[in-house]
Amino acid sequence: MNLYLEPPGFLGTGASLLADITLLLYILVIVPSILVGWVFARRNMHRPQHRNVMIGITILNWVLIVTLMIVAYRFDVADNITTQPTTLRYLLPTLHAVLGLPAQLLATYVVIRMVMEDTQVAQAKRRGETGKTLSRYWFKQAKPIMRLTLGLWLATAALGIVTYVIRYNVLPSGAAGDAAAPIATEEVIIPIETLEITAPVTTPEITPPLETPEVR
Repeated sequence: MNLYLEPPGFLGTGASLLADITLLLYILVIVPSILVGWVFARRNMHRPQHRNVMIGITILNWVLIVTLMIVAYRFDVADNITTQPTTLRYLLPTLHAVLGLPAQLLATYVVIRMVMEDTQVAQAKRRGETGKTLSRYWFKQAKPIMRLTLGLWLATAALGIVTYVIRYNVLPSGAAGDAAAPIATEEVIIPIETLEITAPVTTPEITPPLETPEVR
């Protein structure tokens, strides 16, 4: 079974079930979680709040990339992007991959460094190390990398939503600027005025005057 095509989704757009679930996960779970993780980092809530959110988002992203995005790209985009590079149906998923892959690799690197840092610090504490000596195990380049990852993640998520909208024609039909059909007006027929036929006027017959006898 091709997860890109079936089973059908529930949003009524023609997308597969996995595509619909992925869209809702990004809108309702992943993007809000990214913002929550950013708030944790701003408030110096790095352990365990920010770390756990970061790990969860990274793992969920990898699951969606492997199960849907790679399958969708190979099925519908890879063979067409070279011949139709300006078609949005193929261009947007390509841009999505160009932004998303570096974001995911950076996030994975950050997660690995976080786990390494926690492990090394825990081992150092067991050895009796304290205070400033623990700072050599810290991931000091985390902040700029995290900011870059945050920006790429948000841009990728937004582009993924736009890609879904374009691919499955989610925009309403009126959005294309269709002109409204002209309203047909009824033809008004002016009745032809008929001439009133009047009866001919009879003139009285003029009779010659009676001749009177001549008086002598």
